[in-house]
Amino acid sequence: MLAFPLSPAAFAELLPVVDVRFRLASNQELSGLGSGQILAAELAPSLWEADVTLAPLKHGESSEIQAKLEALDGAIRSFYLGDSFRQYPRADPGGSLLGSSTPVIASIHASTRGLALSGLPAGYVVSAGDLFSFDYGTPARRALHRICETVAADASGVTAEFEVRPHIRAGASAGLVVTLIRPTGLFGLRPGSVNPSMSSRVRRQLGFSVIQRL
Repeated sequence: MLAFPLSPAAFAELLPVVDVRFRLASNQELSGLGSGQILAAELAPSLWEADVTLAPLKHGESSEIQAKLEALDGAIRSFYLGDSFRQYPRADPGGSLLGSSTPVIASIHASTRGLALSGLPAGYVVSAGDLFSFDYGTPARRALHRICETVAADASGVTAEFEVRPHIRAGASAGLVVTLIRPTGLFGLRPGSVNPSMSSRVRRQLGFSVIQRL
């Protein structure tokens, strides 16, 4: 029997992804004043969304993947998914520089807009655009963040605090282990988004959209 949420090895790593478009979707409201000033309010936390396109496959292979998608029961079941094109820090393609180091959250800025890391190799660089993930809270939840400014660890392997998005959510704390190599978030299918299309008489292409689960 399948164990949910589906692990990367049980689902995402089996997908022949040719295109994935990750975006951070805000949930905000705009209102205008008589003066012409525009006010913005956050109604709910920002969530990651993605559109995934798979390579054309022979019908038997595509049916196998479609069966896994159907086993998710629409949006009911969840799975772990990462950005196939941003699996490693930009300054460490392949992850060899990080090696066996175990980065952790050193501190979280009071604004929750950023954090600092420790446990990195001396001089290790995390770049704007890099992704990272960590588990927090009870029961454990998966956070997925994008780094917004480039910083380097000092001789002790500690960075200065740097901006990230989305904001750090309640329940995260210093000391949590951070994943920089192949980071993932927890996602569910967007209902009705699975789209099998015929590429040829012998091949079929699948696409679907996902939204982050907290």
